[in-house]
Formats: sequence, structure tokens, C-alpha cells
Amino acid sequence: MKRRRTRRARKDKGREMRKITRRSATASASESVRQGVKRHHKKARVDFIDSGCTTLNLALSGKGKDGGWPRGRISNIVGDGSSGKTLLALELAFSAFKNILKIKSQIFGKPKKLDIYYDNIEGVLDFPIEDMYGEEFVEAVHWERSKHFEAMSRKFIKKALSLKKREAMIYIIDSWDSFQSAKSKAAFLEAVKTDKELKGDYDLIVQKYASRKFFPAFCDIMNENKIDATLIIISQVRSKIGITYGKKQYRAGGKSLDFYTHVVPWIAQVEKLKKKKKGREKVYGIRSAVTVERSKVAKPFREAEFIILYDYGFDDINSMIDYLWGKKDIKFKGEEFKRKELIRYIEEEDLEDELRAETERVWQDIEGAFEDEVKKRKRRY
Repeated sequence: MKRRRTRRARKDKGREMRKITRRSATASASESVRQGVKRHHKKARVDFIDSGCTTLNLALSGKGKDGGWPRGRISNIVGDGSSGKTLLALELAFSAFKNILKIKSQIFGKPKKLDIYYDNIEGVLDFPIEDMYGEEFVEAVHWERSKHFEAMSRKFIKKALSLKKREAMIYIIDSWDSFQSAKSKAAFLEAVKTDKELKGDYDLIVQKYASRKFFPAFCDIMNENKIDATLIIISQVRSKIGITYGKKQYRAGGKSLDFYTHVVPWIAQVEKLKKKKKGREKVYGIRSAVTVERSKVAKPFREAEFIILYDYGFDDINSMIDYLWGKKDIKFKGEEFKRKELIRYIEEEDLEDELRAETERVWQDIEGAFEDEVKKRKRRY
């Protein structure tokens, strides 16, 4: 269908539709109050930090615009190479940098200060971060590289304990697999220096230290949401050799990561996105899928896909379009669009929030269909 509406007319219609949407939302809220609906007044047990991607938010928390990574909790991002693990952490940090000081948390209040620490144990981070997120963000982040696991543990706990009321901290570990214990590192360097074989077994020191000291210490200060400290751990997927049944992939770190983490999304690359320009085909991004294999803050085993563009980050609009319409004809706000046309329309008219609302509505509609089955069961109280 050929669209003849001028840009000014489209803007006028967009403004009018937003007014209608707001009036409708207000009316719905009033009706809920009249009917005595209490679920909107429940005290929140956990707040969330926007991931930067609506479909990922829904998988992680069951919420779209107000969802994402659990705040004041431990999240473990697990994935294979080039699936987007580091970018997920960077997008989280950037989203918090832009928004967290503007939002009043139901649990922690409106923070006056945010400290972001990116502990890059691997020592290499070749993303064009300044081009993607700006100089101001790069200067605001504390880029660290801990010498060994024990040093990181002490540093993190010390910084968490020093947080005052209405101060927030996000600490990212990239990656857990790269950590050595102090003894293991010293022993190896001594073996290099003397050109002799290592003596002793140092393989499980990190796992034991994490399980018996680091995580229990964090749980103590995390208790009852007293500290606004969020920990993000990145882990690399490993493969079991010779396995003919059961899960063939795992992540290192021992059982403590299974026990103490609150959200564990597994990320995998689904597709390389390619385009041909000037007679040459190049990969310009990837499509990745997430499966939330563990969650203490929402329903587990939720899945979603998202698009990552190189040197840019999440393509949230395209990811939502894929979720809502896939390869089908696109119909938005009563009009038919081609994909590029819709993206341009949404960006020009500032309709991202309306697209997010529609994405969340469809997600919750599907979730509700399953919840109805449970509601049919006899109450247990």
C-alpha cells in the first residue's frame, strides 16, 4: 500500500495516538483500582536494570520496558565464542549509565551516584567503545584488571561494603574462566623462571574460594536488599568430549555458580547477518538466541532472539519486529509497512515505546494462556 501521508501529518497522527494510548492506560489503571486489583500494589522483591533489548528483557524478567537484569543480584552470562557475551555486559553498563540515576527504584530509591567497574581479566577489549557509546561513558567506567581471583574478591566485597544509602554499583567480571588463584599464578611464574615442572595441584583453589568465602560474603551484605550492588559474571561455554547423551556443553566454575547465581542466560549465535554492497558481501551483524536456564526472579527457561550490529550494539527495533511479525506482512497502527519503512517511521515519530508495549503485550498474552491452565486447578490454600 502506497503511503501518501506527509511527514508532518504522520507526526500529528503519532502525537494523537500517543495521547489516546496514555488516556487508555490511565483509564485501565483506574478500572483496576475500582475492581480492587491488588497485584499492582505488591511490594517489589527485586528491581531490574534495562538490558538495552526488549526481547532480552522479557526472557530475563518477564517484563519489557521495566525489565532486564536483576538489580542487586548475581547474573551469569554463559555463551560460546562470538555469541555476544561481552556486548551484553557493555550494553547493560551503558543502559545503567544513561538511565539508572533518573529512575526511582522501589527498593533502593533514586540513586545519587553510580559506579561501574569492568574487571577485564582477559586483558583485551577491542570493541570500538568510544564510537559505540561515547567518550563520556568510557571515562565514567572504572576499567580494571585484577591480578588474581582473591584480589578481585577482596576488592569487590570492600567496594560493596563501602556503598552508602542511594549509591549503586555494577561490577562486571570478564571472564570467570580467565581467573587464576594467587598460588597458582605464583607457582606457574616460578616454574617459568626456573624452567621446572609445577609441583602441587592448584586446579580447584578458585572454586573453593568462591564457594566458601566470596559468594557467602556477598550474600551476607546482599541480605534484604540493603546494598545496591549488582554482579555480572561472564563465562565461556565448554564442550564435553565423547558424550552420547545428556547435555554436551557446560561452563567452568564449579557448583557455586549453580547455587549462588540468580539469573543464568545461555547465549548462542544463530545466524550471521550478511549484505551485499558495491558487489561485495560482508557480515554486518549476528542474530543470537538466549535461553534462561536458571532464574530466581522470573519464570525460567524463557527464550528470545535478538540482533547485534557490529560497532553499534543491540538492534532493538529489528529484534521486536522479528518477534512480532517474523517473515509475515507487517501491520502496525492500522497500516501496512515494509520492514525498512517501518523502522524509519518508528525512529522519525519516536514510537519505540509503543512498539515495546506491543511486544510486551504479545509476550504476556502468551504467558497468560499458560497461566490460565494453572488457575483452573484447585487452590491449595
